[in-house]
Amino acid sequence: MAALGRSASVCLEPGGRWFEPTQLYQSAPQVLLLQQVIGQPDHFARSSIQRAMQMPIRMAALNHSTIGATKSRKAIPKDVRAEYKRLYGVGHEAILVVPAGTSKAQAKALHGQWLAEVETRIERIRAATKGAGQPLTKLNALALAGRWYLWFVARHEGDPGPPEHWEDRKEHLTERVWYPHAPVEHLEDPNADSSWPWTQWPEVREAVRPEVAEMALTASFLASEGIALTADASILFVDAVSERLFTAYAVLEQRANGDYSRYVYR
Repeated sequence: MAALGRSASVCLEPGGRWFEPTQLYQSAPQVLLLQQVIGQPDHFARSSIQRAMQMPIRMAALNHSTIGATKSRKAIPKDVRAEYKRLYGVGHEAILVVPAGTSKAQAKALHGQWLAEVETRIERIRAATKGAGQPLTKLNALALAGRWYLWFVARHEGDPGPPEHWEDRKEHLTERVWYPHAPVEHLEDPNADSSWPWTQWPEVREAVRPEVAEMALTASFLASEGIALTADASILFVDAVSERLFTAYAVLEQRANGDYSRYVYR
C-alpha cells in the first residue's frame, strides 16, 4: 500500500487500495478500473456520475488536513447505515482521502466520482428496502453477467482446490440440470445438434433458472455489488449467467490443474 504522502495517489475507501489519479479517469479502460474498484456496474456508472457533477450543492466539501492531504466526508443516512456497513464496511460516514501533491483539478474530478458512487450506493439500498429493484435491458443483463463471470472466477482462482471438484460441477450442470429437459427427438437422434439449441427454449430456461442461480451464487454477487433487480431483470440476468456458468467451471478446472493460460473453449 502506498504511504499517505505519495504524490498524486488516491484512496477510495478507508483502509483500501491506493491508485494514481491518472489511472482512474484519463481513458475509457481506466474509467472501467475505477468502476471495478468502487463496485459500480458499467451500465449504471455514467448517469450516476453525471447526476452528481450536475448537482454541486449536494457535494460534500473537500477540506485540507494538517498533513496536506485533502479529505471529504459524506455522512451515511441513518435509514441505510446498517446495510451500508454490511456491504461496504463503513456505517456512519464514507471518507475520501486524496494525498498532498494532487492537483486541484484531479482532486475535484476524483471527489465528484467518489461522491456519485456513495450516493448511488445509498439509493440502491433504499430501492432494495422498498422492493423497488432496477430494470435491465437484454444488453444490460449481458454486461452484468460479464461482471458476474469475472467476480466468480476471481472468487475461486486463487485457491481453486482439486480439479475434480470443477469437473463434477460441469457434469452436474450438463447432466442433472440441463439434460433432463432435453426433448425426446434429441435423446433418440444420435446425430442431434451438439450445441443443444433446446436449452434456449423459454420453458427450459424457466425450469433450470432456480438451480442455475444457486450454483452461480448470483444472490451473493448482486449483494456484493449493492444491486437489487426487478423480477423481469433478474430473469434476464440469470439467463445470461447460465450461458457463462459452464465456461467459468472449465476455467477454474484449468486453474486447479495449474494452468493459468487463457482458456480456449473446446
